[in-house]
Amino acid sequence: MNKNITIFLNPINWFKAYQYHKQNSNYDKSSYDLELYLYSKILKNDMLHWGYFEDINIAPDAISVKDVEEAQMKYAENIMHLIDDKQGLVLDVGCGMGGLSAMLKQNGINVEALTPNVNQKNHIETKYQGLICHHAKFEDFKSEQKYKTIINSESLQYINLDIAIEHVDKFMEVGGRWIIVDYFRKNQDGINKSGHLEENFLSKIANKGWKVTYEKDITLNVLPMSKFIYMYAERFLIPLKHFAFEKLRFKKAWLYYLTENLRSGIDKKMTKEFAAIDPEKFLREKKYAMYVVERR
Repeated sequence: MNKNITIFLNPINWFKAYQYHKQNSNYDKSSYDLELYLYSKILKNDMLHWGYFEDINIAPDAISVKDVEEAQMKYAENIMHLIDDKQGLVLDVGCGMGGLSAMLKQNGINVEALTPNVNQKNHIETKYQGLICHHAKFEDFKSEQKYKTIINSESLQYINLDIAIEHVDKFMEVGGRWIIVDYFRKNQDGINKSGHLEENFLSKIANKGWKVTYEKDITLNVLPMSKFIYMYAERFLIPLKHFAFEKLRFKKAWLYYLTENLRSGIDKKMTKEFAAIDPEKFLREKKYAMYVVERR
């Protein structure tokens, strides 16, 4: 303990710690994507979405990694079946690691991917050679191309709705299809505010003069993934956090005391994140839907 106290009392160490903090505080997801690294090690199909489980009653502790990957492939297949013109040019907006785009291309569909993440772009171009991947936010995307189909698979929630509609209007052919597969908020209430209000989305589509030609509520089909993640959080992540904090309290009580604010911040962050995946809250507050909107 004396050695550890000496480290804290040394002003040179404080200066070095400040420099280290300054170098690492500006986390740039585009240059080092922790989520990309994590998913690439756990899942091998390059899909980042929730998946589509045909067995909506499957128990979370019965779900395997293989089940998750198969559900993700089924999710992607459902999207592919919504593309009516298999010869028309498709834009996969917010393509993630390129799993959906790669599957479409392998099935003879002319598809281009779009991501604001340079690591995802590099991953796609290395693994799926020949698949065109644009590096830009949809809001900043520029192209002379017109697309027969534009896909937003769990990416619309990150884009301002008015801007998204404006850009779809700009880049999609008349008579084209906009396929949206994402979750929407049922109302203004709730802890987690991610996702657009469904009534706003439908109202803006109607005001644009476009028509919803297909709608499917798949909330129950994606819910097993939420239950799966939530189960692991309750059984492993939260107990491990408790174990680590208590171990620190018993072994290094002085450090435990000094890191109170840090631990409190971790607790608040975990509470917020787990609220977003709580199956009961999700079912009460969100609707996960597949929409096909046709531009007239």
